[in-house]
Formats: sequence, C-alpha cells, structure tokens
Amino acid sequence: MAVLFGLLGAFSWAGADFLARHVSRLIGPIRTFILAQCVGLSALTIYLAITRDPHWRLAITLAGPARRADDWAMLAAILNIVGSISLYRAFAIGKMALVTPIAASYPGLTVVLALASGERLKASSTVGIPLILFGIMLAVIPIARAAAQSAEIAPRSGVHGSHAGVGWALAAAFCFGFAFWVLGFHVTPTLGGVVPIWIIRLAGATLIVGLAARRKSRPVLPPGGVRWPLAASAVLDTAGFVATTFGLATGRVSVVTVLTSLFGVVIILLSWVLLKERLHWRQWCGVALIFAGVALVSA
Repeated sequence: MAVLFGLLGAFSWAGADFLARHVSRLIGPIRTFILAQCVGLSALTIYLAITRDPHWRLAITLAGPARRADDWAMLAAILNIVGSISLYRAFAIGKMALVTPIAASYPGLTVVLALASGERLKASSTVGIPLILFGIMLAVIPIARAAAQSAEIAPRSGVHGSHAGVGWALAAAFCFGFAFWVLGFHVTPTLGGVVPIWIIRLAGATLIVGLAARRKSRPVLPPGGVRWPLAASAVLDTAGFVATTFGLATGRVSVVTVLTSLFGVVIILLSWVLLKERLHWRQWCGVALIFAGVALVSA
C-alpha cells in the first residue's frame, strides 16, 4: 500500500501543478497559491464534517498524545510554508538548472532521518531508492537548463553570482525533507492521513488572512474561466498530500517520500504527451532508471 499511496501522491501533485501552470499565467502564481490553499482547506473541512473523522475530534481535544501530534503538525505546516517561500525565492534569483536539482533532493534528507529513527529498508528498496533519486536528477536537469536558457529566469544583472539561489534551494530541500519526516514519525501515527493536511492548510490560510488584513487588501475572486481549473488543481494538490500522509502512516516513510517526489517527472511526461514537448535523451535515461527503481521498491 505504501507504494500505491506514494504513486497516487505523485500523480495527484503532477496533475495539480500541470493545471496550475495554466491558471498562474492568467492570475499570477502567488494568487493561484493563495486561492488553492483556501479551496483545499474548504474541501477538507467539508469532508471531515461529513465523515466525522475521529482523528479530527482527537486533534481538537489538545490533550495527551493529540496535543503533541498537533504541535508536530504545526511544525510541519511552518516547514511547508517556509519551504515553499524558499523555493519561490530560489526560482526568482537563481538558475533553474542549478536550483531545481538541489530542491528536488529533499527525499535524501527524509531517508537519512527515517533510517536514523529506526526504519529498516528491504534489500530491494536499498537499491531502488538511489536509482529513483538518480533518475529524478537526470530527468529534471535537462529541462531546467533549457528553461533557464530560453526564459529570463537567470538573474538579469551581475549583482547575483553564479551560485545565486543555492542557499534558498538548500533551505527548501531541508524544510520539505524535514517536514516529511515529522509527518511520518510524529503526526500520522496519531492523527491519521487527513487531519494533518487540514492543520497544514489551516495554518497556511491563517497566515494568508493575517497578511491580507495587515495590508488591508480585499480578496478578489478569479474570473469565471479560471475557477474550475483552479478548483481542480487545488483538490488534486490536497489529494496528493492526503495520499502521501496515508502512505507515511504505513511506516515506510523513505519509500513514500521518494515516490511522491516523482511528481516533477510525471509533469515532464504529461508535457511530452499532451503538449508535444521534446525530451532530452538523458531524461529518457532518467525515466528508465525510475521505472527500475519503482519495480525494486515494490518487490
């Protein structure tokens, strides 16, 4: 089940980001992110209210193990927010060919922390996980380099050096890698798979509302043609998180984290199929390694 949940998370996130590309070009990436957070929180709240998830009642008791799990969940929420901001900053000032692979390396930290916390891998997974990580690097680097050369993603002036954005990319990788470890070992065993994501979305929405109130800005609904793609992207993004936390709850934190990180490669394949984008031969080699790695961790 861990492998299934990990792959479901990857495909859900890929679909969400694929749709978000279109939406962000129309209303901007920041506005897309803000609205997606609010839609995701609303969808999860409705789901929890209808199903009366016992983990939800446990979370709001704020006592005993639930209190500690809530604290860890808030830490994961903060790490997710800081990681997202760091990633946006890295993309803004650095070369994508440099910062993208660094940010995509976050599963490595999760694996190290999981092993240090007592997780034991099967022999096949010990071989499969490095294959997947190396395959992701091969698949991501060529397209990131092309994007950096074709668009003005690189710094426009000489103020930033050739290593601009590396620190922010490392910060993003650390935050995401640490957040997955926190969710897998300190949150999902107590709060299940849905409530932790509700807490993360609640923290994000609260921050957004606080910033909006400070700036005295009013929320503006997106135009009609954007609402359905935006809603679909938000639901898929939230579903990806939920699938991931259900996978983490199985105890195979390393495997699930590595598999969910495949969403970037799935986006590349979707672009190849739907947008007829050409892939570099190194990307095909990366995809082949990924398939081999997935087969090994599934054994």
